[in-house]
Amino acid sequence: MTQTILISIGAGLLSALLFASILTGSLVAIILQMFSQLPLQTVSLTFGPRTSLVAALAAIVALLFVSGLPSQTFSYALNFAAPALIASYLAGLRNTDFPNEDLAAWYPLGRILTIIGGTAFIIFILLSLYSGFTPDQAVAAIETQTLTMLAPSVESGQITLETINQLAVLFVSLFPFVAAAGLVVLTTLNLILAIRIARRYGTFKRPATSIQFLDIPRIVHVVALASLVIIWTSGAAHPFLTALAGASSTLVIFSGFAALHALTNRLSSRRIILFATYGSIILFTFPLLLILILGWVDGLLNLRGRSSDRASNS
Repeated sequence: MTQTILISIGAGLLSALLFASILTGSLVAIILQMFSQLPLQTVSLTFGPRTSLVAALAAIVALLFVSGLPSQTFSYALNFAAPALIASYLAGLRNTDFPNEDLAAWYPLGRILTIIGGTAFIIFILLSLYSGFTPDQAVAAIETQTLTMLAPSVESGQITLETINQLAVLFVSLFPFVAAAGLVVLTTLNLILAIRIARRYGTFKRPATSIQFLDIPRIVHVVALASLVIIWTSGAAHPFLTALAGASSTLVIFSGFAALHALTNRLSSRRIILFATYGSIILFTFPLLLILILGWVDGLLNLRGRSSDRASNS
C-alpha cells in the first residue's frame, strides 16, 4: 500500500512537472505539456482509480506550492486532471460476469470518447465562467496586443486596423471550437498511450481493439451536424455552441477514420490509401473535412454495417 501511494505521488509530481514546463517558453515544453494527463491515466489503469486521485491531488498541491498561482492550478485541475481521471476510470470499468479477454466485459470505447467530448464541452463552459470570457473583450484585448507588437507596420500602412480587427474576430470565433476539439484529441491520445503502457508493463487486461470497430453514438453525429448548421446559418454563434460543435465534430472525425479503416479492410491497396490519406491530412489539413463527411455518412446511414452485410452476402 505504501509503495502504491508513493508511486501515485510520483506520478502526480511528474504530471505537474510536465504541465509547468510551459513556463520555460520552449517549443519542447509545449509538447511536454500535452502529455500531462499520461502519468495520471497510467497509474489509474495500473493500480486503480483511487491512486490516480492521489496523484492528481499531489500534482495540484505541488503546483499551488511552487507557482503560488491559484488560477494556474485551477486550469490544470480542469484541463488536465479532471479529463484524465474520468477517461481512465471509464476505461477500467468492466463487467465481472465476463472474462477479461472478452471485449464485451469492458466499457465501450465509443461511449468513453463520447463522455470525453461532453467533459471537454463542460470544462470549456466552466473555464469561460471562471475567467469571464466574452468575445467582445477578447477581441479588444487581442487588438490592443497586436497593435502594440505591429505598431511600425500599422504606421507604415503595411497592415490596416480593419485587417487586425478581422483577424482578431476570426481568432476569437474559432477559439472555442479549437479549445474543445483539442482537449478531446489530447485526452484520447493520452488514454490510448496509457492503455498501451498499462497493458504492457502493468496488470491491465483490457484487450486491444481496432479503430475500425469504434462505434460513436448516432446522437453525437446529429449534435455535430445541427450545431454546425446553426453556426453557419447564424453567422455569429455563442461560444458555448461553438465549443459543442468542436467537441462533437472531433468525435465524428474519429468515426470517419473508423469507417475509412473498415471500408478499406478488404482492398489490396489499403495501405496505399491509408498512407495517402494520413499524409495529405498532415500536409494540407483540409482533407479532414472529407473524413468529417465520411463520419456523418457512416454514423447516420450505417455505412459500415451495410458494407459488412454486402460482404457477407457475396
